Amino acid sequence: MARMPIFPPPRANGYTLAELLVVLVILGLLTAIAAPRIATRSDAQVMRQQSMRLASLLRSARLEARREGLSRKVYIDPQAGMAWIDGEARRLRLDPAVSLTATGAERESSGGAIGIRFFANGMSTGGEANLQLGAIKRTIAVIWADGEVRLEEG
Repeated sequence: MARMPIFPPPRANGYTLAELLVVLVILGLLTAIAAPRIATRSDAQVMRQQSMRLASLLRSARLEARREGLSRKVYIDPQAGMAWIDGEARRLRLDPAVSLTATGAERESSGGAIGIRFFANGMSTGGEANLQLGAIKRTIAVIWADGEVRLEEG
């Protein structure tokens, strides 16, 4: 009768502990190098996000004016870095790193805030908001004739 071994012989396939540790160290180094680059937002990303948010607020006011049949006014306060639709509690706060200037109708402005009014017929008083972060510049223009909100780079 043949004797059966109590423990099966070790197999040659598989990885050693040393090989696994080398792979884990390499993955750790790659993560340490890549994580800060992924987590940090670039100036271009910040500018894109901030200009899109402001343009969206202006477009929202334009749509509300046309839908409700009443004029809507948007205030842009460059010193506070804020914008809001008149009569609404929510306010858009821009990133403090972004420099903001604005022009609009003097009649619609109040205090330090520049006002841009959208009328029910689609027209507006017109205006412009300029955002800058480092060398990156964006302009949001509101066309008076049709109330169109244009986002322009450079």
